[in-house]
Amino acid sequence: MNEPTSKINLTAVVSFEGSLEKLHSCLKALDTWVPKILVILPEGDEDGTKIVENLKVSICTERATTTKARWESGLNKISSPWGLFLRSNEIVTGKLRKAITDKIKSPDKKPYKYPLPLTMVFLKKRLKFSLDWHCSERSHLAYVLEEKNFSYQQEKHVLLDGELIRYGEDTLSECAAMVIKKADERASNLAQYIENFSPLSLILRSVICSTKIFLQTYILNKGFKEGFEGITFAVCNAHAEILGHLRYYELYIRGGKLLHGNLSSLENILIIKLRDIGDNILSTPLIRNLKHHLPNTSISILTWSYSVPIFEKNPHIDHLFRLSKNPSSESITKLQNELSSFNFDLVISTHSGGLPSRLLSKIKTSNKINNFYRGRNKHYTVLTNESDYYRSSIERDLDCLRSLGLEPVNTHTEIFIDKNEISWAREVMKDKGLDPTKKTILIHPTAGVTIREWPLEKFKQLIKTLNQNTKTQSIAICTELEYSKVKTLLDDIPELVIFHKTTVRQMVAIINECDLVIDNDSSPSHVATALRVPTIVLFSQAIRKIFRPYHPKKDKHFIFYNDVDCRECELTECENRICLDFSSDEVYTQALKMLSIEKN
Repeated sequence: MNEPTSKINLTAVVSFEGSLEKLHSCLKALDTWVPKILVILPEGDEDGTKIVENLKVSICTERATTTKARWESGLNKISSPWGLFLRSNEIVTGKLRKAITDKIKSPDKKPYKYPLPLTMVFLKKRLKFSLDWHCSERSHLAYVLEEKNFSYQQEKHVLLDGELIRYGEDTLSECAAMVIKKADERASNLAQYIENFSPLSLILRSVICSTKIFLQTYILNKGFKEGFEGITFAVCNAHAEILGHLRYYELYIRGGKLLHGNLSSLENILIIKLRDIGDNILSTPLIRNLKHHLPNTSISILTWSYSVPIFEKNPHIDHLFRLSKNPSSESITKLQNELSSFNFDLVISTHSGGLPSRLLSKIKTSNKINNFYRGRNKHYTVLTNESDYYRSSIERDLDCLRSLGLEPVNTHTEIFIDKNEISWAREVMKDKGLDPTKKTILIHPTAGVTIREWPLEKFKQLIKTLNQNTKTQSIAICTELEYSKVKTLLDDIPELVIFHKTTVRQMVAIINECDLVIDNDSSPSHVATALRVPTIVLFSQAIRKIFRPYHPKKDKHFIFYNDVDCRECELTECENRICLDFSSDEVYTQALKMLSIEKN
């Protein structure tokens, strides 16, 4: 006969283990005996919630994935002096109920925990011998009034009388799922007491440990007397250990979780971004967010020499390293030695390739993160989670931040300029005869490759239409090498002002003084969006989702884009350029919207 609930001050904390049918049976066995029951369910489990509510049992939802973590969550929510910590696939038998009741009534009230005598039902067979998963937290009774944690100073190993029946896996498919679950738990346990292991040493360790577990389960615990079920359980137990070590490497070493609790040790970070100007601008959210979360950390950038000006005056950057395009072996060796002297705690490379890998091989640091989803190699210790390859380059760079357990606070690109640069731009534009009271439209009619260039004739028609129908003034900007192509615009538009002898920093300052930038897929559009200047981009064959400029306000940034079948080609020249088949009238209409002006 069950003990009246009024005479025992006990709360049962039940960890949900995945089976609704078994949960119902577990709760029914406790319902008339335990006065308070708390079920720890995963978030969003509606079916489990219905079962619990029908039985009028308290519910707690947690993201915790291990049994111990769920129990710890429940421990902090109970008020009774005694706690009974169970799994939802376990049933307390009558004899064990009496033993628990007697223990609660006894005068021995110290922070002890009392393991419950386990009988396993595995593959629908009731086992004669006590087999259990390796390092599995045992269900137990505990006096918790004095200590609200599981670090009991003393522990009673004497089992209570009776049986706790655990209804384990019924099929081999369920066994396989449990192996994976136990592997994840084992990985979490390993992270508590071991640090960075090489793949080889981790595999050797897993083989040794799994062999011990197999022998213990099958021989010492007499699993061999259970026939097929015994050998199956022993193999699954050993297999979970091997997978647990591999899972530890995947999650905690390659996945970066070891760094999550040790961010204070990251005093010196290097970011390798050997990319063009536009790509480097897209990396500025990563830099800013790193500095936001780790304000006392020194952040260094390595990039091509011609991209360095983009990072100048950035308050989030402490050191800038440069490397010329197509560097000599001597210059690479010199740079390697210079980088090594800084003793970086973390190196982040936002792309793969021969040169970054060559540099990384010589930089002595235990933490190297790479976010490039293709072409990964052995030099990286942490790889970001591959999700959608066709995400923005900004988000892909921020995956490096997320691999540290940090979330971005914003994703805005940025370039910093000072008052002297602003004054210079205004003065030089005035000297060129530009009217500061008129809205200025900057045209960039070139790109790195011809295939990305909207036809020059269409640019010419666009400028003429703007000059004739609006009270605006147009300027063009290009490099010295591009000037011979751009100056042909002067044949029909002599009033057009062309800047072609400017440095990168001067280009930035001029763009900052403009009201609208119309550009091909090239660096000025990225500069403009980083400066919050309204921008129209004529996008060609590049992958728009990855490489498009980013503007925090969608109404200040517009992309012309044709989704044609031949997009994402690797051509440098194309006669048709159907991906750029936009009319000058279309661009003109959009320009009026962006400027918020009317025709003359």
